[in-house]
Amino acid sequence: MPNPSSNPIDSSTSDGDSHSNGSQSTITSFSENQRKAFENAAKAIVGESSTCSSDSTSFRSEIGNLESWASDKAFLIPEENFDDFDLVSDSTSEHQVFLRQADSRVVKRTLAGVYGQIPVPNSGKLDRRNARPSEYLKRMALQLAVFGGDISLEGVTVSDKPSMVLFEPAGRPSFVISQRWYERAATATDEIIHNFWVREGFRAVPQSYFGWYRPEDRVVIVDAKPDNFILTDAGLVPIDLQMSQFSECEVEEAGLRGDVDAPVIFIPRS
Repeated sequence: MPNPSSNPIDSSTSDGDSHSNGSQSTITSFSENQRKAFENAAKAIVGESSTCSSDSTSFRSEIGNLESWASDKAFLIPEENFDDFDLVSDSTSEHQVFLRQADSRVVKRTLAGVYGQIPVPNSGKLDRRNARPSEYLKRMALQLAVFGGDISLEGVTVSDKPSMVLFEPAGRPSFVISQRWYERAATATDEIIHNFWVREGFRAVPQSYFGWYRPEDRVVIVDAKPDNFILTDAGLVPIDLQMSQFSECEVEEAGLRGDVDAPVIFIPRS
């Protein structure tokens, strides 16, 4: 079984320091290897699941595939490994958050039975729902593809904690990821975040949960609250964005087909 401090699931040989101080080509390669690791894991976990299955059937099928994949690939992380980490937060909606002092990385474990959330269209509005395991992995891959950064898939752990999903049994597998630790230089205000999105080509989505949409590639983001950003000396860093890339049909269903040339107006989100 792997030790999460030494064997993240990516094909890069760079460590956190070489990533943060290396050339642009090294940084791009580093993020690309991490992205591929998430995408390959998502493909393996979807397996032979039918796209016509109900959400509940697909979820249970993916859970079984996830357990088999982690076991077959020796990606299971012993529960006791987390005893060596400093607990940073146990109150977020998606992860337990730890600090691994050995390499100054934040280690995040998805809550039992929950694999984050993703944006979805819903009767003319932008909404969100709980993600299946493969959708959580694709979300992480998309964040790396759009924003770069440093997010590693480290493995899977199984605890005896009750599931946070109703009627689901205890002992559900959790993903373990890690990210570079960023030092906060100042508070990321609504206006700073708004300006960041506009520079990146996004448009605020009214009547959504902190939602943004980029017409150029149909990337959609929700939960873009100030606590999901860190303002560092080098600039604004997005953390744990709930994001997806919509199809043309999903764009229509979410009511996002507006005038892309209209001016972007500041919408306070506090």
